[in-house]
This record gives sequence, C-alpha cells and structure tokens, in this order.
Amino acid sequence: MKIFFCIAFSFATSISLAQTFSGESTPGNFQVPQGNSKLSEISKPVVLRIRQEQIFSNTSQPTNFSIGQSKKSLQQKEVVRTISTIDSKSTLIPELEHSVPKYFSLIIGIDDYKFNNDRLRDLNKAISDAGSLQNILTESFNFQSEHSILLTNPSRQEIIRQLEILASKISAKDNLLIFYAGHGVWDERIKVGYWLPSDAMTDDKSSWISNSTIRDYVAGINSKHTLLITDACFSGSIFKTRDMDLSDYGMSNLYRLSSRKAMTSGTLTTVPDESKFMQYFIKRLTDTEGKYVSARQLFYGLETAVLNNTNTVPQFGVIQDTGDEGGDFIFIRRQKK
Repeated sequence: MKIFFCIAFSFATSISLAQTFSGESTPGNFQVPQGNSKLSEISKPVVLRIRQEQIFSNTSQPTNFSIGQSKKSLQQKEVVRTISTIDSKSTLIPELEHSVPKYFSLIIGIDDYKFNNDRLRDLNKAISDAGSLQNILTESFNFQSEHSILLTNPSRQEIIRQLEILASKISAKDNLLIFYAGHGVWDERIKVGYWLPSDAMTDDKSSWISNSTIRDYVAGINSKHTLLITDACFSGSIFKTRDMDLSDYGMSNLYRLSSRKAMTSGTLTTVPDESKFMQYFIKRLTDTEGKYVSARQLFYGLETAVLNNTNTVPQFGVIQDTGDEGGDFIFIRRQKK
C-alpha cells in the first residue's frame, strides 16, 4: 500500500450573455452550442445567447462574429458597436445592500504534532497563516468575530466537534469559510486524501480525517455559500473533477446561486513548507478593489503568481455532489466610516 506523507501546510462552464441583433432582411441560419435555429423576417431585435455581449446594428458590410467555435456572418448592417460584458450595475448585489448575512469561519492551523517523527514533522507557519487569515476576515471583511473559530493544533475530535456545531447553527442564509493549514496525506491504493490533525498517528488512519468526511460536512451544512481553502500536500484530491468555471455572471447572480467551492494550494502533489499560496492569497484579498470580491477573482489573481514562484499548481473548482448550483462565495469588504 502506497501512502504519501509530506511536510507542508495550510492546505466550472462558460455562461451566455444576452446579445441583440437587428435589421436582418433575409433568413439566416446560425449555430448555437446545442443545435440549429433559424431567423426569418426579423422586424424587431431578437435576443440570442452567445459567449460575449455585443450589440450589432446598422452594418453595411458583412460582419463576422463567433458563436461557440463556428463563425457566421451578419448581412446588411451599418455600424458595429461593442459594449462591456459587465457594467456598474452588475457589481451590485441588491439583497446585500441593506442586510448583511452572517459570515461564519472555521480556521484551522496545525504546527505541532503529538506523535511527530521522520514521516510526520512539526511545521512552522500554519498557525501564523491561520491567524493572519482570521485577522483580515474579521477586520477588513464582514466576518463577525463571534462567528469566527480559530483552532490551533486541534485534535481530530476537536475538528469534528466544531463541524458539528456549525452544522447545527448555520442557516440557508448564512455563509461559511473553512480553512485548513497542516499536513496532508494521499493513499494511492484507495485513492483517498486526508487531513492530519495534531493527534494523527502515521500507522493509524482512524486518527486522520478523510476528504470524503470533509465533503460530507460541506454537503450537510445548510449554508448559502461554503468556501473550503486548504494549504496542504495533496489538497487537490478534494476535487472529483477540476474543471474551471471561467464564466462571469455578475456579482448579483453569483451570490444568488448557492455554491460549494474549494481553493487548494496544489493538486496531488507535495507543496512547499513555506506557503507562497497563502502569501499571495492574503495579498490579493487585501489589494483587490471593490466592496464585493468573489472567490474566483481571488484565485485568478493569485494563480499566475503561485505558478511563477513555486512548483505547485493551485486549484479552484466545485466540490462535487455537495449542492453547488453555480454561484460563488462573495467576500464583503467593510466600509470605512
């Protein structure tokens, strides 16, 4: 049986935007992702679904545009005008303008291992990273201090107990962020990843916490949005698939649709003892402008920096079979008074 230990820490779908075409004088065939449709005798604007938002009107020469992977032509138009896919209104979340939901956080950092040995050594900065994250969330974003739990060097029992408490407290209007910084293990034989709590024993897997256990809690906790951030070896094993969601619904739709997302420092590999992932995560969380910041914005902002400065590949995506509906976790920045 191959079990990989490591020394490391702190552990999707393009959308379619509305497009208006007007002034067709003859029938035109076009391709959309799932079949053929036909326009004929157009006398008023017709809404199509394509990948980029543009308005085509009054073009005197044929104009090429792309739908999916096929190019088609619009005839007898005079002017082509392009508008932005995101306007100022799309960055507003009406339901959050007057009422801020509860933001819960469970932040776990493990430096000291009770049964440390050559295969399971103590770490240096997991607790420091966890504390830095809690500080920025409660001081700069709308994470309420009374709902923020920081566990330093917790046992398996303590982690499970806090997950149970959160499951009993959190409602469908609340949001939850879970962060884990500590050792991770991958069992090659059964293809399962694990967190290692402070009382983990290298020869007893019953003292570990499997990714499937974490996934079950993410599915069972009845939040509006849950974001799992892990900075640990083999943390990418939380994903069944790793398809990236490159779409942009606008902040309001991202918040309206429930989400269960994860962001990890690597894939099925070891990660450095000193975490560049958390360094850039904290930096992007601090530097990204705007009242609302989505998890995918943060990931896109840190991905290149991590790739350029480490040998690891950070991941972001859906935690499958947990109730994700395509939304995203939104951080709300505290407004200066």
